[in-house]
Amino acid sequence: MRNFNKIAILSVIAINSSFAMASPSPWSVGVGAAYSPKVYKGTPTNKTVIPILGYEGENFFFRGFSAGYRFNPRGSTHNFIVRAIYDPRTFKPGDSDIANMKLLDEREDTVLAGASYQYLTPVGLFEAALGADILGVHNGLYGELAWRFPLRFSGGGITPAIGYSYNDNKMNQHLYGVSQQESDKTGGDISAFDINGSGQYFVGISGYVFLSRSVMVRGGVRYTNLEGDIEKSPLLDSTNSTTANIGITYSF
Repeated sequence: MRNFNKIAILSVIAINSSFAMASPSPWSVGVGAAYSPKVYKGTPTNKTVIPILGYEGENFFFRGFSAGYRFNPRGSTHNFIVRAIYDPRTFKPGDSDIANMKLLDEREDTVLAGASYQYLTPVGLFEAALGADILGVHNGLYGELAWRFPLRFSGGGITPAIGYSYNDNKMNQHLYGVSQQESDKTGGDISAFDINGSGQYFVGISGYVFLSRSVMVRGGVRYTNLEGDIEKSPLLDSTNSTTANIGITYSF
């Protein structure tokens, strides 16, 4: 998969997470399709089809490219969760059709691990999370605050969500910064760019409907707005984006 099209995987994981309590069986398998716009300059929009495999136990869960453990059973008012997730955000210089972008260093994918606290209330689920790169790719840290409000009805449901994610300077520099050495490769046409910690706002809505007791169709849309120094990065084509996905799963 090329440059940021792997971000679609994260969208599918997020959708899968929203429906953790909807399936009649802990195991599910299926296929999903996702769309995300180009992020880095000169790179194409992304359309991806990926397999979906999930398991939702009372404590342990596995969602395709993420896994974790709840200290209390799912649905508890208070919960503490430890998890690991594959972070597919990459940039491959050869994917850009801009000559100077082809001279930059590759941004590699990694695995993020951390912990979160969830508080389930009558007005929605509130979650605060902290995590870090555990493969030494950039050694960055991130934090996230999110609110989700699952609405269930006969045969389906929807979940609106809003939140804010924060990346420290190491993660931001890896994804959006330009070193002096990279700038020199372009003859200074792409200026060196050092970035501080900053983040992104997001808002979205996801939904699902059962076609039968075991077959579910799910989908969602998510809007993200990068803010702070990220907006000044010479690498980015846009600092806001809308991703969408749809999938079908079978529970067994």
